[in-house]
Amino acid sequence: MKKIYTLFCLIFMTSMLVAQVRYVDAEFGVDVVRDVTFGSNISILRGAPEEIELKMDVYTPAGDTETERPVILVSHTGSFLPPLFNGQVTGSKSDSTVVYTCTELAKRGYVAVAYTYRQGWLPTAPDENVRRGTLLQAAYRGIQDSRTCVRFLRKDAAEGDNQYGIDSERIGMFGIGTGGYLSLGCGSLYDFEDVLLEKFISTATALPYIDSTIIGNIYADVPASDTINGISLGNHPGYSSEIGFSFNIGGALGDESWISGTDNEAAFAGVHATGDIFAPYNVGPVIVPTTREFVVTVAGTQAAISRANEAGNNDIFDDQIDDEFTALIDAQIGTQITLPTTQVLDVGAKNFYGFVTQFPQGSPWDWWDKPTLDLVVAGTNAVAGTMFDSDTLHRDGLLTNPNMSPEQGRTYMDSIITFMIPKSCIALRLYCDGVTGVEDEIVDHSVTYQPNPAVEMITFRSDDAIIRSIQILDIKGQLVQQYNSIDDINYSVDRDNLPDGIYYARLRFDDGNQTIKFIFN
Repeated sequence: MKKIYTLFCLIFMTSMLVAQVRYVDAEFGVDVVRDVTFGSNISILRGAPEEIELKMDVYTPAGDTETERPVILVSHTGSFLPPLFNGQVTGSKSDSTVVYTCTELAKRGYVAVAYTYRQGWLPTAPDENVRRGTLLQAAYRGIQDSRTCVRFLRKDAAEGDNQYGIDSERIGMFGIGTGGYLSLGCGSLYDFEDVLLEKFISTATALPYIDSTIIGNIYADVPASDTINGISLGNHPGYSSEIGFSFNIGGALGDESWISGTDNEAAFAGVHATGDIFAPYNVGPVIVPTTREFVVTVAGTQAAISRANEAGNNDIFDDQIDDEFTALIDAQIGTQITLPTTQVLDVGAKNFYGFVTQFPQGSPWDWWDKPTLDLVVAGTNAVAGTMFDSDTLHRDGLLTNPNMSPEQGRTYMDSIITFMIPKSCIALRLYCDGVTGVEDEIVDHSVTYQPNPAVEMITFRSDDAIIRSIQILDIKGQLVQQYNSIDDINYSVDRDNLPDGIYYARLRFDDGNQTIKFIFN
């Protein structure tokens, strides 16, 4: 453990030695606007359905003059129950990991959004069908609320003053623990049939756990069609719920089949701890902290990312990144481990990193402050009439995070963010010079390109070297198109829907890169 901890310290320190690059290096202060209402919907947390407001904290780079910035939505952990009630110290947008992640992203030029989602299900129900059904419904509502937040931001950019200065075409998600279910689901769940698989059908009633007429569609952009029993409102219709990038720390995907490689799905990357007791590393059971009872079988991060690799979602990353994690991941792909479930499998997968931890250490990136916990518990007990004990909660938290400390948590998060940033740059089509490992050498090959100006298509031809890939950048240097694995001397780029203007084509060869200026009109 000490060697791994030291290694990630070195990785982060190494990343700080290069010149500052927007979206890569921390160069800004941070402004935060808290508790912004981005929508409302029906909660069943208190039993009887009631409408609640959905809130978000928005972190922006202070003093930044850019007005079209990528957005990362950060979803917290918590087992779909509030802190303390979930048997955990964590579970809100104020968690240390959430605040730290949003702060670090805003320092790099992103707009980071820590948002709430509806909570509530029945983990202590003796009936397995009730546990499974209510958990699936809670995850479904969480995905709905995440997409409501995405649409709110797009609506504000289109109809409002774009008060947070976002680029609505570049939105990603960063899920932590339970939030990983939401980031994975938002990037893949576009077909309602995916929640009608056999394992999502009640063995008692033979009916689906999810009834869209009551709980609403997978976007929650229109009210539930059952006007009598419906418990879903509509928020911000007419805007896309799609995201371009899904990154998660732990958590899981409802089923591997949700990822099918269609154009509306995201690119995926993530990390997971091998000792995680609550969410499977590969395919396995969900166990929740409140009861430690089985709920449902799902695809953990390693399985989900592997599926995204196979389905083609992650082709955009191929041959584009050569960073500190590349060799580590390559080594993990060929290294086997026996998990607590007795599964024997490779530790790693492309676009995924596994933190090797002792069972049941599943979230070494979490940290909390005991004096603050004492105050929170006392306040909750006074208001809710509960009898939570802060010493017990603290001790239980240390069972799955025995070396918990701010220093350890920040070190893990620094390493995770370092791993995530190059993926985000590519998936969200940002221009992050220096992160892809392919722009170190500037070359001058014999390249022709025509027509220029171009109307519908432009063809690039190299007479003395093979073109490996082409990136198309707009006048602001943002990546708008990317073509991988060309491996030819000739390639035609389709304009698609790009507006009139000046563009740059960055051609990658074996010995370096060559940039060419051209026009679409």
